Amino acid sequence: MLLRSRFALLISALAVGSLLPLRAQQAATIVVKVGEVLGPVNRLVFGQNIEAADNARVFSSDKTDVNLIQRGDGFWDPAKSAPVSSVVDQSKAVGMSMLRYPGGCLAHNFDWRKTVGPNAKKNGWLFGLDEYLSLCRTIDTIPLITVSDYVLPADQMPGNAAELVEYLNSPADAAHPWALQRKEFGHAAPYNAIWFELGNESIHGNHRILPHRQYSAEQYAAYANATAAAMRRVDPRIKLGIVLVPGPGTDVDSDWNRTVVHLAGGSADFVVIHMYAPEEPKTGVSADLQMQAMMVAGQHVEERLLEYHQMIQQQLGHDLPLAITEFNGGLDTFGSAYRFSLGDALECADLLRVFLKPESHVAFANYFNFLNGYFGMVWTALPSTKNTPAEEPVFSLYELWAQHFGSQLVRVDVQSPRAEFPGAGSEPAARGDASEPRRQLQQIDLDQYSSLVGSLWPKLLNVQIQRQNSDFTIHLQNLSRSIYPLLARIPRPNAPPGSPLEFMVSFDAKFTPDPGSDTASMGIGLMDSRGWNQTHSGIGLDAITTDSKHFDGTYQLTAQTPNVDLTARLMADGKNVSGTLQVHNLVVAAFVSAHDAPYPLVTSSASTSSDGKKLYVIVFNKSANDLIPMDLRLAGFSAAKAQYWEVGGPSLDATSGVSITQTAAPLSLSTATTATHVFPPHSMTAIEFSAAR
Repeated sequence: MLLRSRFALLISALAVGSLLPLRAQQAATIVVKVGEVLGPVNRLVFGQNIEAADNARVFSSDKTDVNLIQRGDGFWDPAKSAPVSSVVDQSKAVGMSMLRYPGGCLAHNFDWRKTVGPNAKKNGWLFGLDEYLSLCRTIDTIPLITVSDYVLPADQMPGNAAELVEYLNSPADAAHPWALQRKEFGHAAPYNAIWFELGNESIHGNHRILPHRQYSAEQYAAYANATAAAMRRVDPRIKLGIVLVPGPGTDVDSDWNRTVVHLAGGSADFVVIHMYAPEEPKTGVSADLQMQAMMVAGQHVEERLLEYHQMIQQQLGHDLPLAITEFNGGLDTFGSAYRFSLGDALECADLLRVFLKPESHVAFANYFNFLNGYFGMVWTALPSTKNTPAEEPVFSLYELWAQHFGSQLVRVDVQSPRAEFPGAGSEPAARGDASEPRRQLQQIDLDQYSSLVGSLWPKLLNVQIQRQNSDFTIHLQNLSRSIYPLLARIPRPNAPPGSPLEFMVSFDAKFTPDPGSDTASMGIGLMDSRGWNQTHSGIGLDAITTDSKHFDGTYQLTAQTPNVDLTARLMADGKNVSGTLQVHNLVVAAFVSAHDAPYPLVTSSASTSSDGKKLYVIVFNKSANDLIPMDLRLAGFSAAKAQYWEVGGPSLDATSGVSITQTAAPLSLSTATTATHVFPPHSMTAIEFSAAR
């Protein structure tokens, strides 16, 4: 009764001047069990990324952005040869525990030797490896260094990486010439860098850098094993990670992941994943639904982390910790600013709760990225840019985690109202009373649908296609452009109204090039028949090599998809390609997609101070519009007072007007072990309980 009466008063107060109706949700209950200690709070999940290397030809530009190599993209003041003090303060404010360098795909083009010493300065590298390590010392953060995968031919990479470790960690004596160089450059003492990852998203190659390089899973594993062995011969203390497929985490069981873990897991101390969930929904999805996809993503990421551990256990016979060295919301394309929205900020902050859970077994995590760039949490003015100094919404949420959380994680149980979700992008539907697995509707008769398009094949230039049952043979002769010949057009299957549908494709394939032929990317794809330009809806399985391998993938149909096109993907891309692509045992099946139970609108994490005198509780309200009244019950802790900090904004998709709305506000205690509070929609709240003396 007390909670309800206070709730009614609060609704009246908040509704005055509100642009949106504030609705009452069913009450939630949080029970904090202080006596059940889960372990120390792993603050390494509060890591960040810096982009500070040569970006030429990595993405769209052929020129080097000098702000990256002279200013560390805003971290470094080259005039003072020192970190920018305001950025250091902001780094400390969000608890930056680890800083990854040189920055995502920029590692493909990163030769560390060009960034050190006086010649580096002459060539414009005013922020190089030594300056990065100086920055880490100033912030008091742990360095994480990405070893390049493609900057040199594969046989030269182990030696390059071993010399890097020598430069960083060896004593400056005659036995270690690179360490002597370090001393000559003004750094006599070893840096004692411990954490390294072997490559970055190596599956996609080195983008537009020439010469083009792209490992198969087997080639990457060979690189990782040889490089790890060479690095450990220099310093056996170091910790090394191998890299898996980036994305929303839906391809845990991909061929690349299984192969890399199986062949190179023995060389690894941790396994690197990049988590960008939810994957961008296809066109025609409302902003409200995209925001809801972000709110449900935390539940799915938590499930997917467990699936990674299961896969690692299956491939190795034992588990390894995960390192999530890049993560953010996945809504970053088609010109939207959703990556800077309150919804994205709440998702990323809630993911920290997931990463802290012992069962997630996460060694560390690094938000992508802290300063400027495409995802910057903080913006600063830089030469030749139009940057306006600002802090994006996620900055304030990180501040709450950094400044209002303790050292010992304790158990928290939440009973929350739940919401249904129809599914969008990578995030499956959440509805009904319980989760349900996917259900097969039919196996597609390729004979029927291939025959409908077979008349088109003789008209293809430079390509001949032959089919026998579930096998396709495709002969290429001097193909120089990328083409996507149609192998079958499959109508949308009948299913109960509103049921989300998916197609699964599996096959074995290899490509045998003719003598003198260039190499090119080959694959099989599924796509909305209305075309990629209209729908941006499809998948491609493109890692076919000269060795026969098995492939499988899943394509999620949109609600508007009329037919699904099965295509070959022959991507010559200006090269001269001749040879034979053989595809065997091609199977396509249609399914009603799996769905989850409705997702909780309230999530929470709790911890205590090292002396046990303070209890910290973090609470997220993921509802778009609803206030949620809540009972908080403390088991094993008697509180004398409580206060709270709160971050909110106008709406989930808001990119401005997001701020800390409450600072050290008093929170009423009903008794020494109970309290009530009404949590605003789309908000994060940090509560501090002080123990009775």
